[in-house]
Amino acid sequence: MSYYIRAFCRSERSPAFSQLQQFMSGRNPRYRLEGEVDDNNSFWTDFIFHYKEGRLPILVEINWCDDDSSIGKEELDAFLQDIGRPGLSLKKRKVIKHLKRTKYIICCQIPVSDVDDDGFSANQQLMDFLIHHYQALVLKDL
Repeated sequence: MSYYIRAFCRSERSPAFSQLQQFMSGRNPRYRLEGEVDDNNSFWTDFIFHYKEGRLPILVEINWCDDDSSIGKEELDAFLQDIGRPGLSLKKRKVIKHLKRTKYIICCQIPVSDVDDDGFSANQQLMDFLIHHYQALVLKDL
């Protein structure tokens, strides 16, 4: 069983894999990101985030919302449907506005059977990076 945390990013550009590696290893030298990337070490679709020896890694993927048949667009539409009409709620309106401007979703799959506080902390550092640099709004499964 997994727990999902998603960053809905409005930024036109996505983080380069090398940038994520550099940032996370700067936060903790034990953090290791492994994945297949292009020759410039920038384009990626998914990677494995090893945060601690002896623990299952966090699986991270990026889903673009630029095509009506894309996984990202399907996820986005499902979240908007779950939120429903905002009525008079300014908070709902703000979330809906952000979601409608989302360019891509970075989804972290956390293995609940083998995660500890260090894993949640590592994931939060990644989410904070996306919030501050890629206009992310973070939504967690309930």
